[in-house]
Amino acid sequence: MTTMGRGFWKWGLLTLALVGCGGVLGDEAEDEPMLTLEGTLQNTASSELGSADRLRAALLWDTWPKAVVDCIVQGTTPGGFANCQRLSPKSSFHHPGVEVQVDGRFPNTFSMPLRRLPEPGALMGEEGSWLGVAHVLAYVDGNGNRKLDRVSNEATSSTDIVVGFQEGFSEDSTETSSIVYREGALHPIFNKMFPNCPEVPQGYSVLTVRYTSTSEECFLKTRKVDLNIILEAQEAFQELACVQPNALVLIDTVRASTQGPPPPGSTQRCGTYVYAASRLEQVLYVNPHPERFCSTANTVAYTLRDYWDGTWDDRDSPPSWWPCPVTTP
Repeated sequence: MTTMGRGFWKWGLLTLALVGCGGVLGDEAEDEPMLTLEGTLQNTASSELGSADRLRAALLWDTWPKAVVDCIVQGTTPGGFANCQRLSPKSSFHHPGVEVQVDGRFPNTFSMPLRRLPEPGALMGEEGSWLGVAHVLAYVDGNGNRKLDRVSNEATSSTDIVVGFQEGFSEDSTETSSIVYREGALHPIFNKMFPNCPEVPQGYSVLTVRYTSTSEECFLKTRKVDLNIILEAQEAFQELACVQPNALVLIDTVRASTQGPPPPGSTQRCGTYVYAASRLEQVLYVNPHPERFCSTANTVAYTLRDYWDGTWDDRDSPPSWWPCPVTTP
């Protein structure tokens, strides 16, 4: 599996408004679909969907700041993709939103004919070479306004609840599909994200990567593609509604020995940080605001060493209050 591979959570948003079986609103109804996504919603025992008539879908777009994209393409930064993301402030990772009309009969099946081009904010690249990569999610439209309402870092609840993501992103998945949009020359980040895939044509297409224990295969599909959405009540799904992406690499880190013990009332857990940086070492995740909805955005990683620049290492003498296992330097 590559650095950009399976299970990596995606950012940016293109809202898809479901308008009932066969109904399409606006001028798009006259246009030939550039790509149609069809599939079923696979419910799990743990999912709590609320009102089925308010279940809708969205495309979640991968989009990173230009400095991050350039760093990934150059491929010379120690720490790989994780370190590249540190070149831009968290506020520069945004979530573009564009409505697209969709036919559907939720909660059983769906059909998403994509008739409009993505807006530039959902794409990576520059004039003459644009690339977009997206995945499908499902959410309960709590206020019935036909769009996924984003949640601030300070909010204690969310009007809309993300309840599912497309099939292929669990730890044991052996196949993952990505919706790809190309305009102009093929952007070089494509080969970083999909090193074993054929070159995609202009417009929309779908790449499916199939993993084995020793290799991976990639298949290109166009026009009409089957995708399934797994509906499951997972916190990781729900936080896709947050304004700030729920990615570990964007979590602030602090030096545990100088920061001092976590504040009273905070939630704490030991766990690994970004694999490329910490590997098997553990950090202490602290959320001083457990009452807030966006848990990841409010979490800080207390560490025993400087993973990125190597300017300090406290593993030989961790603070007396440190609760996590310590790896010998």
